[in-house]
This record gives sequence, C-alpha cells and structure tokens, in this order.
Amino acid sequence: MLNRVAIGGTKNRVLMSSAGLWFPDFDHVVPKRQNILAVLSSGRGNPLVIPAANIVTDAGDIYYAQNGASETPTNAFGITELGSAGTPSKSANRSAFTAIASTQKAHAATYPKTNDSDTDNTGAGADVVTYLASYTKGDFNAASITHGWVTNVTPGASEPLLTGYAFAAAFGKTADDTLKVFTNHTMNGV
Repeated sequence: MLNRVAIGGTKNRVLMSSAGLWFPDFDHVVPKRQNILAVLSSGRGNPLVIPAANIVTDAGDIYYAQNGASETPTNAFGITELGSAGTPSKSANRSAFTAIASTQKAHAATYPKTNDSDTDNTGAGADVVTYLASYTKGDFNAASITHGWVTNVTPGASEPLLTGYAFAAAFGKTADDTLKVFTNHTMNGV
C-alpha cells in the first residue's frame, strides 16, 4: 500500500511518501532525501516547486571522503550555478553544462548543514547535507532554466562539480521572482 501525503502551500501538486516526492504535474519522482528542489516565488500566491534528481560526481565523492577523514578537501564547492543545457553524469565537470549569466550564487550563510529547518525544503533530515542558493529578484532573469550544479567559487570552464542535475521541466525567472535552490545529499552509509 502506498501512503501519500499532499504537501500544501505550493502552486503545483506535491505528494510525499516514505520513499520520495512525486510531482504529478511534471510526472516526476525524486527520492525523498536525494533531491534538488527549486522554489520559485512571485509574491502572488503559493510558490512553484520544481524537482530534480542529482548525481554526486566523482569529484563530489572525493570531497565527502576527505571531509569524513577530517582532511582539507581538494575542492571547496562554495557556489550553485544554473544553466540552459547540459548532461549530468558521474564524471561531469562544468564544461558539460551551459551556464546562465549572473547565476553563480554563494551558498546562504550557515550552509551546508544537516537537518535543515527551512520549511521550503521537504528533503531535509538528520542525515542529509543541504546546500541553499537563494536568489533575489534582481540577481538574474532567464526564460529557460533547465540545469544546475554545485562547483567552486570563480569556476573555470572545466571546473570540478560536487553535483549536477537536470530539472524535471524548464522554468523561467523574471525580475518579479525570487528563487531558492536546495541541494540535498543523504548520507546512507552503504
């Protein structure tokens, strides 16, 4: 039996089960705590939530291993960036994506963190590392946002990535919108 609970306060339908989040409007399912959630707010009504399933890259695996061993990580992975095209994969770097101008955004203060208390992040948990990029109305405008990734500050063309992803559907951001992008990674220990 599938137990589903509707998550209220969003413009689109979002159903949650113990296994994940289902977005019927996008016909897209993402694992509950291994997901990306873009929360687009226009200030009029409920926000639109756009999901994506992320892939931690090879460089991301090394980053988490180095952190787990209390070593200084090779990469700092301090920003989120959004794009209009790309190919997420385990071996991807920044050259696999087409960046949208002015979308390089440092993670919000106190992020990354575990057990995120932001109510917009339905993928948070005690064993989940969350990164948040919070874009204001004036940060950028784009007609079609399709991809995103977490990388180093002032990245080069082939900069390593912590993670890369494709959103379930393209969406736009205007000068009247704010946007939060949550990146959630569950530490399963398996």
